[in-house]
Amino acid sequence: MPVEIKKLTHVYMPGTPFEARALNEVSLNIRDGEFIGIIGHTGSGKSTLISHFNGLERSQPGVVFVNGVDLGEKDTDMIAVRRVVGLVFQYPEYQLFEETVAKDIAFGPRNLGLDEAEIERRVARAIELVGLDASAAEKSPFELSGGQKRRVAIAGVLAMQPSILVLDEPAAGLDPAGRRDMLELVKSIHASGVTVVMVSHSMDDVGRLCDRLYVLNKGEIAFSGTPAEVFVHDQRLHEIGLDVPECAKLARKLREAGYDMPEGIYRMEDVRDAILRNLNGGK
Repeated sequence: MPVEIKKLTHVYMPGTPFEARALNEVSLNIRDGEFIGIIGHTGSGKSTLISHFNGLERSQPGVVFVNGVDLGEKDTDMIAVRRVVGLVFQYPEYQLFEETVAKDIAFGPRNLGLDEAEIERRVARAIELVGLDASAAEKSPFELSGGQKRRVAIAGVLAMQPSILVLDEPAAGLDPAGRRDMLELVKSIHASGVTVVMVSHSMDDVGRLCDRLYVLNKGEIAFSGTPAEVFVHDQRLHEIGLDVPECAKLARKLREAGYDMPEGIYRMEDVRDAILRNLNGGK
C-alpha cells in the first residue's frame, strides 16, 4: 500500500499559549493507482495532513508509512521518500526562480546527482507531460501565463518521477479555462499510472475525478467513501461548512418535487439520464 497513516496527531507550538491541535488521531490508506480527494473547510487540517506524506512534518504521535517505510524512524532516508512522493502546494509558481524553464525543471533531478543526458530526458518528458510546447524550455518562466507557470512548477515535481503525486488546490486562482485545463492535466497524470491525492474545496471537481474521498473536520476524519457515499450526507457536509456538487443539489430538489431520482447521483450525465427516464415514463 503506497500510503498508510495510523492515528496521526499533530499539535503546533505544544506547551505554549498558542498550542493548536491540527490533527487528531487521523487514519487513512491510499492504494496503488487510486485518485484520492481530501476535502474540508479552511483550517480543517488538510495541508498539515499532506505535509506528512513526504516527511515535511513528522508524526507526533502516529505512524506514517510510504511503501511500507516508517517515516518516523530516525534512519529513514527522507530523500528516497521524496523521490516517491511529489508534493505540490498551492501557488507553486511562486517558487520558480531559474532563468529558463528547462533549468527550473532540472533543479530536482540535478540534486539527485543524475548525469546530464538523464536530466535532459527527464526535463523533456516532464514538459511533454504537462502539455507545454517544447519551445518553452528556453524561455524565462516569468514570461509565461499564470497557468503555464503552474505547469512548469508541476513539471519540476514530475521530473523527479514520483509514483505518488500530492496536489494542494491545483486549480486555485485560475480562471475558468485555466481551471479546466489544469484539472484535465491532473487527470492525464493519473491516467499515466501515477497515484494522485488532491486537496480541493470543489465538490464538483472531486466528484468528477476521485475514486474515494476523505472528509476532514477540525483535524479529524468525519467520514470517507466513494463520492456517491459521501455526497448522500449533504446535511452533515453543510453542517461542517462544505457543500455537494450542483448536480446533486438538482437531483435532491427533483426528488423532493416527486420525481424518481436515485439517491447518491451527482454527475451531470447521471442526472440527465434520470430526468430522461422520468420524461419517458420510467423507461
